[in-house]
Order: sequence, then C-alpha cells, then structure tokens
Amino acid sequence: MNSQGAEIYNSQNGCYYSFRPFSIDRDFDVYYKWMHQKYVSQWWDLAKTRQELEAHLISELSDKHQDLFIGFIDGRPVSYWERYWLQQDILGKYVETLPFDQGLHFLIGETAYLGRTYTPSLIAAFLKFQFQETRTQRIFGEPDIRNRKVLRYAEETCFEMQGIVEMPERASAVMVCRRENFFAKYSAKPGKLWASAVRESGPVSEPALML
Repeated sequence: MNSQGAEIYNSQNGCYYSFRPFSIDRDFDVYYKWMHQKYVSQWWDLAKTRQELEAHLISELSDKHQDLFIGFIDGRPVSYWERYWLQQDILGKYVETLPFDQGLHFLIGETAYLGRTYTPSLIAAFLKFQFQETRTQRIFGEPDIRNRKVLRYAEETCFEMQGIVEMPERASAVMVCRRENFFAKYSAKPGKLWASAVRESGPVSEPALML
C-alpha cells in the first residue's frame, strides 16, 4: 500500500483533502484533544491519560498490518484514520476475505467539519486513497450498529451492509465498498474526487453531526 499519503480535490466544496502518515511527535496533542471529545470517546473509548495514549499509539504504529494517518482539509488537521489489511485484522475472523481486502477506522475531531458538507466527501477521499492499491477490490468498515450517522455516511459513499457481527467490544455492522461501485460514482482520475460531469454545488447546510 502507498504509505506516503495523498491530496484529493473536492470540486463540490472547493476544498483540498489530504492525508499524511501519523507522527507522535507532530500529532499527539491534537490526537489527545480529539480522543477527549465526548462525541469521539463514546465510540472510541480512548479518553485516557497522556501516558496511556502514547503507549497505545506506540503499539498501533508498530503493528505492521495497518497504517495511521492524519487527515487535513485545506491544510488544517481535522481527522484521524486507520487503514488495515483485513486478513490480518480481527474483523477477518468474522467475514470471508480476499487477499487484498482493506478496512478502515476514522474519526472527525474538529466539530466545524462534522456534517454533510465535509464528512461523506472525507470518507470518499480516503477510500480513493485506499483504492490506489490496484489489487484491492473491496474495503470494509465495521461501525457500531448504534452509530446511525456513520452508517448513513457509509451508504452515501458506496458501502453496502453485509450483516452484523458480535465483536468483543461491540455489535458491528459489516459494511463493504466495492471498487466498481465506488468508481461508478467518483472520478478515477488521480487527485480528483468527482468527475467533471458531476454538477458542482455549494456547501450543504446542516447542524454539526456526531460520529
């Protein structure tokens, strides 16, 4: 997989979405802040001390089956992402896998970027980054079945629900995004989210939503 990151332009809101590898030295403070946001901690359960979170991150970064990223909108850090190989992940014990299936976890840490103006397109931009691995035909998500907003955003970004699995920490919806379905909606051109034929529209007004 490409571990160097990517930048993708969203013509619908005029923003550049970019992702770069997570660094404890550069990113720990904002990660700590985000994990202590109430709407984040209710799903991630990582509102821990600085020492505990640093130990957690060291363990996550040493795990070779996944990569961690910070997501930006126009240069501002707003989100955190985990990309992993499904066959080597706990979810792979619950579903049938193919060799290059990937999965993702994410959070939007800045409340100003919650909602339909940014969240679905952020997810789509990261999916496009994942699909740069041309052997990957499917990307999986496993949100908590109670997290209805994320389930709705997943459906907007070409995920289909395959069922529910009882994992150790929660009941999760198994969501699958297939390459052919994704690129039937989004541009296949590098660095662009939407095809030029897609009608550009202004930002959608909606109150901040919690992920």
